[in-house]
Amino acid sequence: MCGIAGFNWCDKDVIRQMTDAIGHRGPDDEGFYVDNNVSLGHRRLSIIDTSTKGHQPMCFEHLAVVYNGEIYNFLELKEQLKARGYHFTSGTDTEVLLYSYHLWGPACVEKFNGMWAFCIYDKKKNIFFLSRDRFGVKPLYYYFDGSRFIFASELKAIRQHKLDLKVNTTALNFFFYQKYIGGELAIFENCWKLKPSENLVFNLTTKKISRMPYYNLEEKIAECSQMPLAHRIELIEETIVDAVEKRLIADVPVGSFLSGGLDSSLISAIIAGRKKDFDTFSIGFRDESYDEVKYSRMVSEYIGTKHHVEYMDIDEPLMEYIIARMDEPFGDSSLLPTYLLSKITRQNVTVSLSGDAGDEVFGGYDTYKAYKLARYVPVSVVRAAKPLINLLPVSEKKLSLIFKVKKFVNDFGGHINRRHLDWMATFPDEPRRGLLADRFIESESFIKCGGENSFLSLQLNDIHNYLSEDILKKVDLASMLTSLEARTPFLDYRLVPMVLSLPEEYKIKGFTTKWLLKKIASKYIPSKIIRRPKRGFTVPVSRWVKQSGLIKEFITNRRYYDNGLLDYEYVKNLYGEHINNRRDNARQLWLVFVLNYWSTSASAR
Repeated sequence: MCGIAGFNWCDKDVIRQMTDAIGHRGPDDEGFYVDNNVSLGHRRLSIIDTSTKGHQPMCFEHLAVVYNGEIYNFLELKEQLKARGYHFTSGTDTEVLLYSYHLWGPACVEKFNGMWAFCIYDKKKNIFFLSRDRFGVKPLYYYFDGSRFIFASELKAIRQHKLDLKVNTTALNFFFYQKYIGGELAIFENCWKLKPSENLVFNLTTKKISRMPYYNLEEKIAECSQMPLAHRIELIEETIVDAVEKRLIADVPVGSFLSGGLDSSLISAIIAGRKKDFDTFSIGFRDESYDEVKYSRMVSEYIGTKHHVEYMDIDEPLMEYIIARMDEPFGDSSLLPTYLLSKITRQNVTVSLSGDAGDEVFGGYDTYKAYKLARYVPVSVVRAAKPLINLLPVSEKKLSLIFKVKKFVNDFGGHINRRHLDWMATFPDEPRRGLLADRFIESESFIKCGGENSFLSLQLNDIHNYLSEDILKKVDLASMLTSLEARTPFLDYRLVPMVLSLPEEYKIKGFTTKWLLKKIASKYIPSKIIRRPKRGFTVPVSRWVKQSGLIKEFITNRRYYDNGLLDYEYVKNLYGEHINNRRDNARQLWLVFVLNYWSTSASAR
């Protein structure tokens, strides 16, 4: 895995500053390409062909590429390219990518099975060609002010330029609504993300941008729906196994995250059946309501891996370290344990497979249960019960039943996808109006909620929003801070549309989530793991807010509100309610803390 950067003019010093800012993404090597028109930079984490032959930027004829990612089917593509007369000097997938573009042009990305963000400088056409993988595993930001075009794996590299960056109000609303910044938005004006499944062409002569999608998930689902159901089910298991096997290709040690949940346990079990002395990794918490070590150990013993466990504390220095290194405000608190897990994993291996995306693809979230329940509960019953339910005492335990019931009744009603987003929301529209005052923007303006009233519609909503810009962003940020490459078999592009094309009952049957995946997993892992309730990878934010002096400082000190982004009196009231146990406002206050701390550290850069 790597870090990439570039812009549309010549400056050797600034391109080096950009790559230095993202050096953690590639500690093994650095390289630059500079001519009169462009500057390109690269930081390398060596995975496949770790020799100097994999040095980037890599050039061929009129092309130069900087690339972050892995193409898992590169060996098959290499044979096709050899048959067309191409000669290879390395064993890297980078060379395959470069020749693929040379032969097939932009359509090359449709042949790739992998994760990527890259830029090809095509001197003949005088363009930058940028691409991001189908589901957004790898990030790619860019800045454009009508003249200057700058791109990078992380915003912190773009900020090495002397730019007058102002907070984007829409992005700020998105952050407080969903705890991440989704779509093409970035926290600063004139900055954007290339969306998953998109290519971008920047014409260096005309200074015009063209963006175009190259993959339509909904169309692929429709195509898969034409296959006989029995064949699809058989093919899904085969594809899961093949997706895992493809992601084991590396010239460095490979391991697997193992939480003891269904998804990571299945991935680890498949690997263990193919590799001896395989390493798995998990972290433990001393609070039993958050700790899952006993389950990860159970799975490890069952499948026979060398299991590494560390009990780790999340303290204030860690909070400061992580938030200060965020590109933009990011409110998923599970980022902290994900970083710690990545850190202990990197001490032993360079690549780790994860079970991420199992919930979105196979149907595993509690909000999906809520969707089914809402079909049968009359609106009148919810309205009558709401005042009484909101009187229930707050709880600091992990995802308590009280918390779930309150979310259900408070966000009940409306369009199915809007209701789903509100169930996931930290600050729905009305509370956010109080928090942001004249900066408030209705959520309808930045997340559209069309689509049919179906379970598939909810899954697509999560895949297009929550998965790419929360789950995958979290894993990329956490793993790359430790120079660890994370791979996600459940996002193999052959697998996702096949599973989504299945009838609803194969994903959630009654109130049993991930029904088909559990059936497949029964061949690989203990039944106790399959039957146990989903717990997720969360942390005791409620307690932190009450006990941490650091969090209190950045929430209650008025000077952190001088930028005018948030209403101080509104936040002060939220904090008082939480401290006095009148309401559990921990998730809301955590976002305020993250924004205030990030704003302070960002302005100091």
